[in-house]
Formats: sequence, structure tokens, C-alpha cells
Amino acid sequence: TSPHRHLSSSSPAVAKGLFLLWAVPAHGTQPPSLQQIHALVRHMAEDAQELFVLYEQEQHLAFNLCRPNTSLEWLRGTLVSGTGGLRALHRAMAHMDRALQDIARHQSDLSPPGAPILQRLSSARLKVRGLLSNLEGFLQARGLSPAAVPPTRPMAATGVFQQKLEGCRVLWSYTRFLARLSAQLQAQGVRARREERERRRGGRRGRRLRKP
Repeated sequence: TSPHRHLSSSSPAVAKGLFLLWAVPAHGTQPPSLQQIHALVRHMAEDAQELFVLYEQEQHLAFNLCRPNTSLEWLRGTLVSGTGGLRALHRAMAHMDRALQDIARHQSDLSPPGAPILQRLSSARLKVRGLLSNLEGFLQARGLSPAAVPPTRPMAATGVFQQKLEGCRVLWSYTRFLARLSAQLQAQGVRARREERERRRGGRRGRRLRKP
């Protein structure tokens, strides 16, 4: 079964539990675990795909315009491996938080208050900020600081069409980035479980050999 299905937002209990994880303060008494961070990333991958599909439909742009082959520089090559990978993930999500804010501002000029696309963008930004909080808590519990994020320059004033294209570019890159990251985490989980089973089998064999 896909890990996305276990974390589907269609389950109210799971959605409530994940919301509590997103809302965990970085300085809480119980720092977030690596497993919680991985669970959030896998859930966000599914959520990002749904957001992109809705955005693409709402903008009425051609398929090839909304799905470029190249990714944004700050969403390339980040792997969650060790604390260095988590710091890189924090930096990427800090950029994404600002990008979602820009997209939501552009869309608010084109959509009525409460429109589905605005709700989806708001929800996506809440989850990004929750992941940032969890990453900060995890790193700080180990005496580490998140990587510094250079200030971004304000986006130049552009026309509506250019804003739509930029939103597509960002959300498509974000969707592909989280899909790759989720697949990596799934592979890591499978490998870790296999290694754990092998250690247990080795331990049992060792105990049998030591018996008189």
C-alpha cells in the first residue's frame, strides 16, 4: 500500500493528528522526531500534487506551459540524509513559504474571497510553515541551527499571464521535488526495515549457537 494512502487527508483522524504535528512549536518540551518529519513530507507530497492540478485547471494554461522540464534552483538536489540534508530541506521550505505567499497574493487579485484555490494555497503554506517549525525543533534539540536563508528580492511587477506562468513553474517544481523526496524516504524506510529484520535474524542465530 502506498504511504500516501496511510496519510490521506480523507481520514479525519489522520488529518487531525497531522495538523497537531504541523502546529508543534519549535521550542516544545518534546522535540519532533525524524519519523514525524518524514510523515509530514510524505503527506505534503500528495497535497502538493492536488494543489498543482487545481492551479493548472484554474489558470487555463496549456499543458506544456505549466509543466517545464527544469526545476527551480532552490528545489534541486535536496536529500533528507543526515542533519545536513535536513538543514537543506529547511532552506528549501523557507524559500517555498515566500513563494506560496507571492502566489496567494497574485491569486487573491483574480479570485473571490474563499475561492478553492485560495484555500488550497493557504493550507499548503500552513503545512510548509509547520514543517519548518518541526525541522527547527529537531535541529535545535541537537544543538544545530537551521541554514541561513538569503533574503529574496521582491518579485518584479509583471502581467497576469506572467504571474500565472510563474505560479505554475513554482508549484510544478514543488510537486516534483516532494514526489522525489517522498520516494527517497519510502526507499529509506524499506531499507531500514530490511536491515532491522536481518539484525534480528542474526541475533537469534547467535543465541542458538551459544546454547550448550
